[in-house]
Amino acid sequence: MAGPRPPVSLGPARRMATTQRDKRHCLLVLSAGETASRSVTRSTPAHAGPDVLDASPIGKGVMRPANLLTAPVLVLVGLVAAACGGGGSDGRPLEVTSEVVSDSTTQDIMVVAPDAEGPWPVVVALHGVDGEGRDMAEIALRLAREGTAVFAPTYRTDLSTQDGVYQAARDIECGYRFVRSIAADHGGDLDQPVTFVGWSLGASAALALGLMEEVDPSGEYVDCFGEVPRPDIVVAISGCYYEYQGEPADLLDVSTLSKRDADVVLVAGEEDTTCAAWQTADAAAELRGAGFDVEGPVVLSGASHYAPVFHDLVDGEWVVVPNDPAGDRTVEIVLDTITRRSANV
Repeated sequence: MAGPRPPVSLGPARRMATTQRDKRHCLLVLSAGETASRSVTRSTPAHAGPDVLDASPIGKGVMRPANLLTAPVLVLVGLVAAACGGGGSDGRPLEVTSEVVSDSTTQDIMVVAPDAEGPWPVVVALHGVDGEGRDMAEIALRLAREGTAVFAPTYRTDLSTQDGVYQAARDIECGYRFVRSIAADHGGDLDQPVTFVGWSLGASAALALGLMEEVDPSGEYVDCFGEVPRPDIVVAISGCYYEYQGEPADLLDVSTLSKRDADVVLVAGEEDTTCAAWQTADAAAELRGAGFDVEGPVVLSGASHYAPVFHDLVDGEWVVVPNDPAGDRTVEIVLDTITRRSANV
C-alpha cells in the first residue's frame, strides 16, 4: 500500500507518552577508503530503536528479512563518492553528521546534515509501509553530502483502521512541524525551498499532506505546534496511488489538495512490479488536470520499486545498492528541483 488517506475528518487524538529528546550523535567521514568513526551519547526515549548507523566496513551492508515494502535498517558508511557531484566549495561531497531527535508529539526523526557551515535547504524524507525514518538513510546521506539538511520522521503505518490512518497523518504532520521548529539547529534554512521526498507509502503521504494547505486548522486532533507553511516542493517516488497487490487503492484524492504553487515531481521505476509506473503516469495526469505544476512522470529506465532509494530485494532480504543509477538519478532530480525553485524565489 502506498500512502494514508488525507485526514479530512480526523478521529480522536491519542497523544504519545512524553519522551526525552534522543541525542545520538554520529560523525561520518564519508571519503572513499575510510570507515565511519562514531561517537554516540544518548538519552533514549522508550520508543527508540537501535543505533541510526551501522558500523559496517566500506562496501558492505546489513540485510534483514523482507517485510512488505520496508527498506533495510542500515546505512552504508564510508561510501564511494563517484557519480555524486560536489556539495562543498571544492566540488567534493561534504562530510555529514547524523542524529536522532524526537518530541513528545512525534516518533523518532533521523537527521542527516552537512558537518559544515550552512545554511542548507531542508528535505523531509518519508519511508514506506512498516518502515522507520532510518530506512531513508541512504538517500538522506546522498542528499546531505550535496548540501541539504535531511529529516526522516518515523510514522506509524497500520492503515487497516480509520484511526490508524489518522495516526499516520498525525505522526507525519507533527514530525514536519517539529522539524521546522528545529531546522536551524541543524543548519537548515526555511527561507530556502522546503522539500518533501516520499517513497512508496511515503509518496502518497507526501502528496496528501504536502499539497493540503491546512491540516486540521482547529488543532483538535493534530495537537502539536500549530499550523506551519506547506513544503515548496514535493517529490513522490514509486507510489501506489490506485492499486496495490491487484486490489483497488483510492489513495490520491485531488479534491482535498489546494497548494497549487508547489513544484511537484513524480518518479517511477520502469520495472516496478509493486507500484507499476502507470500509476505514477495517471497520478501526474490527474494532478496536472487539477491545476498543479507537475513534472513527470519521470520513469527511471530498468528501475525496480526499490532502486530509486538505493535498495534491492536479494533472496528475500533487503540490501543497499550504493551506486544504483536509479538512486543517483533520483538524487539529481531532487537537487535540480531545489535549484530551479531557488532561482525562481
